[in-house]
Amino acid sequence: MHTKAGRGMTVIEMVISMAIMLLVLGFATVLFKQAYTHNTLTKENMTNEQLARVAMGKINSSIAQASEDTNESDENLYGAQGQAILPVLNPTPPSATAAPSIAFFRVAALAPAASLPIGSANQPDPGYKVHIISLTGTTVNEYVMDPATYYGNLASPAPTVIATNVTDFEVQQVPANNNEYRLSITVNNVTDPTKPEAPYTLVDNVHIIK
Repeated sequence: MHTKAGRGMTVIEMVISMAIMLLVLGFATVLFKQAYTHNTLTKENMTNEQLARVAMGKINSSIAQASEDTNESDENLYGAQGQAILPVLNPTPPSATAAPSIAFFRVAALAPAASLPIGSANQPDPGYKVHIISLTGTTVNEYVMDPATYYGNLASPAPTVIATNVTDFEVQQVPANNNEYRLSITVNNVTDPTKPEAPYTLVDNVHIIK
């Protein structure tokens, strides 16, 4: 005779066990689907705002480092024309008119004072680069080049992409403050055509020390 502990599962017990397992899997599937749907909707709702904020942070950081080109060699080569580039809107002198681009000087690299080149009057004489942030199509790019390349109208190097899916980008000098610029960027990234989110516009002001 077989003992109770040694006998196998009956068909009814097997069916009940499979039913319980399927029920647990069903609940798990429903929970996973809800979590996935919530994550997708959250990503859809946050994407444009996040991308706009990241792009604005990069643009703001770059423009905030703008300065006049005081390099002795640049001054001798370009004179007042070189200093007039700070900043240039599209590329007219600073004005209240908004433009989709801005050009400005930035020190090429920060280095300890002992490593900086010294000018004829024993002044620090760092090298400068020309930065251009502009909207091309739906992409905001930042071009970095030597002053000789810029003033010689030579081909610029490949840009760094700051943001894509941009439907509007504007830079405007604040009329009441010559050192303040208002930046505006609109991002419209559609990750799901069936559930498009509204475009997100972010406006920020940046102060430049002249």
